[in-house]
Amino acid sequence: MEKKKFSIELPKGGMSNLVKQTASTPRQEPSTDATEWQRFTHYLCEFKNVSEHGECVWLFKDVKREVERIKFESDVKLNIRQLVNAIVLAFIKEHREDFMNNPSG
Repeated sequence: MEKKKFSIELPKGGMSNLVKQTASTPRQEPSTDATEWQRFTHYLCEFKNVSEHGECVWLFKDVKREVERIKFESDVKLNIRQLVNAIVLAFIKEHREDFMNNPSG
């Protein structure tokens, strides 16, 4: 069995060029009366061309399988990073007040 190599393509111009790119691109926010789904689709488009690797977050195996299932069954080409970022950011934006007003955990 042949071993497959795993490689991650780094941005052209190195990481410092990537920082300049992301810092110079202002984030567009959806309207304040947007629904959670509208926020999600907005962020999905926004994260589409982001090549930044970001921070590492661990998902439970079942959660990752659900995300992979959505990715697989979607008619749109999505990458998992794009999908998860859009889901999380849309949820946070929609429920920020709930988090602040209910500190129980």
